[in-house]
Amino acid sequence: MLDPELLERLAEHPEKNAPEVNVALADEGPTTVLVALARSGGIGSSVIRAIARRVEAQPDQLVREYREAFGLHEDEPCEVLAELERALVAHPSAPPDVRDALLARHADDPFFVLAAASHLGATLAAIERAATWPARAPVLERLWLALVPHGALPPLVAEEWADDPEPDRREAVARWTDSPSLLERLAGDAARQVRRAVATNPLAQELRARLAKDDPAPEVRARAANALGDHSGPVSIDSGRFAASLRAMHEGGALTADVAGALGAAGAALDEEGAMWAARLLTRERVVSLVTTCGDREGRASVGLAVGLGLRDPVDERLGGEEDFRDLVAEVAKAFSGASERYDALTGKARLAAWIGDSLAESMAIRGERLLGDLEPTPIVADPVVLGRATGTAGHLEALVASAATRTTVAPVLLELAWASDRIDDATVLALARRLARSRPRGRELPDDELDLDPNRRGATIVEEVVLAACRSVTLSPRAALTAVALDSRRVRYVLTAMPAWRGRLSGTMLGRVLKQNVGALTAGPAEARYRGEQMRGWTERLLNDIELAVALAIGHITVEVLVERLEIGRHRLEDGVGLAAAADARAAVAGVETIRPLLTWANRRRNAEQGALAVWLLLEHHDRTRPSSMIASAVDSLSAEKVSTSVIEALAGLERRRPGRLPTVLAQTPRGKATVASALARAYRAVGGLRDER
Repeated sequence: MLDPELLERLAEHPEKNAPEVNVALADEGPTTVLVALARSGGIGSSVIRAIARRVEAQPDQLVREYREAFGLHEDEPCEVLAELERALVAHPSAPPDVRDALLARHADDPFFVLAAASHLGATLAAIERAATWPARAPVLERLWLALVPHGALPPLVAEEWADDPEPDRREAVARWTDSPSLLERLAGDAARQVRRAVATNPLAQELRARLAKDDPAPEVRARAANALGDHSGPVSIDSGRFAASLRAMHEGGALTADVAGALGAAGAALDEEGAMWAARLLTRERVVSLVTTCGDREGRASVGLAVGLGLRDPVDERLGGEEDFRDLVAEVAKAFSGASERYDALTGKARLAAWIGDSLAESMAIRGERLLGDLEPTPIVADPVVLGRATGTAGHLEALVASAATRTTVAPVLLELAWASDRIDDATVLALARRLARSRPRGRELPDDELDLDPNRRGATIVEEVVLAACRSVTLSPRAALTAVALDSRRVRYVLTAMPAWRGRLSGTMLGRVLKQNVGALTAGPAEARYRGEQMRGWTERLLNDIELAVALAIGHITVEVLVERLEIGRHRLEDGVGLAAAADARAAVAGVETIRPLLTWANRRRNAEQGALAVWLLLEHHDRTRPSSMIASAVDSLSAEKVSTSVIEALAGLERRRPGRLPTVLAQTPRGKATVASALARAYRAVGGLRDER
């Protein structure tokens, strides 16, 4: 064993050593010597092999030696192995088998993929991994393809890849090949990124002229019309081109200036797919300009813009994050309302939501599995009032739910829509509830953030199972949560214990917090089934607030007859008709609709006199009969002499959320009535695109 100090001195300038000395250093030297060798450009392939063997065979020993050399504690991070492997895969002298072995161990690390693929001796394995590294969108540039050495792809492989069903390999061939026949074939490819790659190939001059004139995609025309810079030649891992390509790999592609400019300037000439990606990826100013220019025009550009806006990621920091997204939605809603002659009865976000929903139903650009993956960041399309409108055609929702069968998580909106569909069975609904992605609240205790499941659409058993499964991830509406509470004595006790601290109006957040905090206890032991009928309990003899009255009704601690009597004689002045309607829904699901018949009779008789009764009458129509639009308008007009309560506005908004497109048919006649319906419409769609400081 050589003296450690001598080894260190020899490793300082390995280019001055004989090759066999460097091999001996790699075989016998401590970790610090290996690092010094790997950083040097003066070592040969045999030294690289020796270092690679030790990294693979002695990882723990190398880390321990490095910690001892620099006095690092066990809990301090040590990246020496990663540093060595990075230096080896990028080293000019690294042999192909060593590079391929390192790439195989780090196939999902962009640095290793790019270093191996940009190496002058790049192997087919490295080239293929770079060629299949995906972009988030077809309009984004895969900058890393330009770093692969010219001529590295064998001609026979290029021929095979040119027929690959996935566009990534075809795009790579279009960038790299010098075959006129392949370029001619790929210039007519269905995928826009492949044609753009042909337009980027300096050997396709005649084809570039044709693409500049005739291609349907504006960014392809722009790329073909512009002069190409000279980006040939080898690159090092320290170069700016390597850094830019590596960043693009991390981000799933780069939106280049020429592509962004072409999409933003195309206006009504945009194809549907291009319009969709423009709305998803361009800056707020450019998207607003496009909506103003062609949002209301008949044609595929309008459809694509609406779909793209509906699918734009609201939390993507590359696009400005949530703050910028809310600004974008507000500006687009204003621009579309000013430019559009469609949806005359709607304004603002309601008009925007209708445009997006109808366009998604019509769109040919995105379907099935691809759409499901875009729903989980909770874009506009993930709102039930939008996706419900888009999937209203028979078969659309069922196809979407079927596509979700293999996903590990699903967007909560799918559960709400599937629950309301008679064509989707209980087992499928329960499977969705068990795989819900965690929802992001848009406000504080708002019904807009609640998953609204009508407990009377399905049996009590499935209601209970779905509520307990879903409450871990989402907030459920009071009528669904109260039904699950009323079926088990332990849940009733938990709710009654928490209830004294509740203030304001009954919300799903209040009930959900209790269910979530106790879900382990609720599922660990056998359920405590309880009597489903009504029994007057002592605690209800006192004056109750609206929350207490609703909970008492839902769990059967007060009879409906006594409740109605208190309302009739004025012992209880109902403010929150929405909460009471939710409780009545839960009582009907547990004990049968006949149980709440006296409340329905009272609401029908008092709807023109008491606003709480009107809210109950509106929201419990499915237990009686559907309220005609003219009757709703008449009832709203009759209350116009006094200030309309939040309860009535929330009830009207609830009707619209449950069946989008219904409220615009309510044609009130008085100024106050018209204002009430307008306020309800605004309330129903206020959460579209996010909320600001809502309480």
